[in-house]
Amino acid sequence: AKAKAKATTKAMDEDDDDEEPEKPAAKSSDEMTVFVGGLPFSCTEEQLRKDFGECGEIEKLNMPKNDEDKPRGIAFITYKTKEGVAAALKYDGDDYGGRYLKVNLAGQKGEKGKGDKGKGKGKDGKGDKGKGKG
Repeated sequence: AKAKAKATTKAMDEDDDDEEPEKPAAKSSDEMTVFVGGLPFSCTEEQLRKDFGECGEIEKLNMPKNDEDKPRGIAFITYKTKEGVAAALKYDGDDYGGRYLKVNLAGQKGEKGKGDKGKGKGKDGKGDKGKGKG
């Protein structure tokens, strides 16, 4: 079954020549993207570009907003070089406009966060309630 799946993937790639170069890039973009949390809500994308642009050339900057179109205090910054990423990671824990920055590699955050939340709720929630009633 595995061999078949590989064969179909190859055939699809050959049809869409445009997509092929993007796939390896997507994987490495995680290594080139930093997650920045703890941003002041007053911080603008322009301000971020200026400050984090000092680390290295920014390829892409994404500042998610909430339903009311207000900044959520987080951003994803993709750099063109690993040096840029390394320099940005040094901002972790710095005071930035009265809030402490949390800077880490974007790929790492998702994995850690999901795991911790899942375990915590399951074990603590059910365990404590059961013991308390009995």
